[in-house]
Amino acid sequence: MFLFQTINYRQQVKKLRDTVTQRNNELIQSEAKLNSIFEHSPVGIVHYNKQGVLLRTNRHFEAIIGANKDGLIGFDMLNKIQNKALSKAIKSSLKGQISTFKGEYVSVSHRKETYLNVDLVPIYSSAGEIDGGVGVCDDITIQQQNTSNLQKLSRVVECSLDAIMITNTNGIIEYVNPRFTQMTGYSSVEAIGNKANFFRSKTTQNATYNKLWGNISQGEEWTGEVQNKRKNGQLYWAKVTIIPMTNSSGKITHFIGIQVDITESRVISKQIAYQAKHDMLTGLINRYEFEHQLTDAVCSAQGSRLTHVLCFLDLDQFKIINDTCGHAAGDELLRQIAGLIGDNLQANDTLARLGGDEFAILIRNSKLADAVIIANEILAKVKKFQFIWKKSCFSVGVSIGVAEISNTSGNTSEVLIHADLACYAAKDLGRNRVHTYHDNDELLATRDGEFRWVNEIKEALSEDRFELYAQPIVSLQEPEHKPVFEVLLRMLDKHGELISPGVFLPIAERYNLSQPIDRWVIERTLLWMRTHCQQLDMFDHISINLSGASLGDEDLLQHIMTNITQANVRPQQIMFEITETAAISNLAHATVFINTLSTFGCQFALDDFGSGLSSFAYLKNLPVNILKIDGIFIKDILTNPIDAAMVKSINEIGHLMELKTIAEFVENDAIKQKIEAMGIDFAQGYGIGKPQPIDNMLKLTHQP
Repeated sequence: MFLFQTINYRQQVKKLRDTVTQRNNELIQSEAKLNSIFEHSPVGIVHYNKQGVLLRTNRHFEAIIGANKDGLIGFDMLNKIQNKALSKAIKSSLKGQISTFKGEYVSVSHRKETYLNVDLVPIYSSAGEIDGGVGVCDDITIQQQNTSNLQKLSRVVECSLDAIMITNTNGIIEYVNPRFTQMTGYSSVEAIGNKANFFRSKTTQNATYNKLWGNISQGEEWTGEVQNKRKNGQLYWAKVTIIPMTNSSGKITHFIGIQVDITESRVISKQIAYQAKHDMLTGLINRYEFEHQLTDAVCSAQGSRLTHVLCFLDLDQFKIINDTCGHAAGDELLRQIAGLIGDNLQANDTLARLGGDEFAILIRNSKLADAVIIANEILAKVKKFQFIWKKSCFSVGVSIGVAEISNTSGNTSEVLIHADLACYAAKDLGRNRVHTYHDNDELLATRDGEFRWVNEIKEALSEDRFELYAQPIVSLQEPEHKPVFEVLLRMLDKHGELISPGVFLPIAERYNLSQPIDRWVIERTLLWMRTHCQQLDMFDHISINLSGASLGDEDLLQHIMTNITQANVRPQQIMFEITETAAISNLAHATVFINTLSTFGCQFALDDFGSGLSSFAYLKNLPVNILKIDGIFIKDILTNPIDAAMVKSINEIGHLMELKTIAEFVENDAIKQKIEAMGIDFAQGYGIGKPQPIDNMLKLTHQP
């Protein structure tokens, strides 16, 4: 019996031992699995004791923090973590509360910046007491950045100055921004759920929209200009861009439509296009457009039996009215005369204002004799015309030159010369009459001298018979201002004698030789500046005159910038002077020309300012730096109170617009003192310094 009990006991002990061993092995395996799960978890896990000291961390947490395990174990979180919100969450977990932290965290040891989402739970002992805690941590930095970027993008869309809408693939609107409401007048409630074309107008053709849908349906971006209709019925032009949006598989899910209201810019563009071809005072086409149409007429006559007629008109007594009654009266006279002449023409005829008091008429498909009848009818009407201005009544006349355009009349320039010569012959015969150009007309022989001058100028250009002169300009308000001078031009005859610019420049302008002369002056001035580059710093700037014809010359514009660059001259040291009359007559071209060179760095002065009172209306559109007050107001400023008031007014308006002013024709010290007291910035004239060879400018001092 004892033996049997002993054997049975041993069997039970062995069985118990095997069971314990098996359970122990299972526990070891379970702990290994838990350790593996803990260590390789895709989230960061930390275990800390009730004092907040880290006991254990896993790999993902170490990667998030940017520290290794050795540096983390034993870390006292309660005393060392500087983030107050995270520290508070840890303390809450050690008080038995489940707590959460979400926010920016900077690692204490490695200063790594992350955005964390941390859940903290307490751990209890077998006795039910808090024994520490476990934190589960996730790095949501990228998600937070994406959320922030989306918020920024959303804010940009909401605040965009462009109207934005989002539609589904059927064109049903799902979103519109506030600018859309401002532009169309439709609220988001009224727009969302509607087809994207609910505010289109009938003026845009269906072909445009068919092409639009054809492009975006293929995943292509579409851009175009359409005319839409606001809620109040008003039409507006919009530049529209539609962008297809695709998902990860490339399937189109939405369309984004962006509208920019270009109504005003289209109006401005039309105005600029109109101004480029029209005279702003009379509304007639200008010289540039007239010569273009004249060229077409000349070409149509060459090689055919067609004949046209050109009439050149110059008003008589205009200068008297303009000078005695003021430029406002002169402007009104020109407007009325333009209307009077235009009433006598057929729809196919073209009337233009060439500048000043000069007009031209192109009578198409007409015999010379018929055109002379029309010219005489115009002459009679102008004779009978009475111009009334402030209780005064004036009579004016007109001298008209008539020239036939046929297959033997030559090119455009020759036709213009013929009509111009005939007009001058009419003036020479006593004015207020019509004169017809004929090849054998003895009366025109007196104008042959002008042709000789044209040839003389052309030869002087080819033979380089010009010289640069200059006249100093002094500062009146800043004694230490660096010297300034204006480049002037002199021509040498074949014997080496100087010819005054007053002789050849008007002829050069009349016969389209101003542009090559401008080009010569620019090139030689830049060559002079390059030659004296070491002395250029003594000058503030150097002024160069440009004729009105050059303002529309794009080739000259590029030529100027190229030559300035090649000469290694600072553009800021060059100021171009253009006359007020030329600028106003070529406003669109002048604006483009000035803007381009101003952006390049050059300065601009408006010369002879005040020659037309209407100029104040144009001044704000011309980006110039300096106003040169017309010398006609300066020379009598001591004796004529009206001239003094005019100068004072121009100076004050110029300064209000932050422009400097220059007084021309300063002939003596008394005038100089007068304009200096008025606050004018600079002075130029014989009382300051006479024109002299340009090399003499190197001797200028700072003293006015």
